[in-house]
Amino acid sequence: MIIYSPFFKPIFWIILGLLYALTIAGMPIWAEDLGIQMTWWKWILAALWYVLLSFTFAGSFTLLGEKEPQAWYKFLGANLVITIIVGVIFWFLIKAV
Repeated sequence: MIIYSPFFKPIFWIILGLLYALTIAGMPIWAEDLGIQMTWWKWILAALWYVLLSFTFAGSFTLLGEKEPQAWYKFLGANLVITIIVGVIFWFLIKAV
C-alpha cells in the first residue's frame, strides 16, 4: 500500500506534528475569544483532556493497524465515551470557575 511507503510515513508524522503544534498554539487564542479566564489548573485540565483524546485515537487506530477490528471498535467506543464525559465535566469546571 502506498501509505506504508518510506516516503509517506515521515510525511504523515510531519503533518500530525504540525496539527498538534497549531492546536496547542491556538488554544490561548481560542480561550480568549470565548472569554474564558484561564488559570494554571484550567490549562492542566485542558492538557489532560487533550492527552486522553490523543491516547484514545492512537490506541484505537493501533489496534486497527494490527488487524484487530473487534478490539478496535470496542476500544474506540468505550474510550471515546469516557473522553466525551470527562471533556464535558472539565468544560463545566472551566466555565464555572
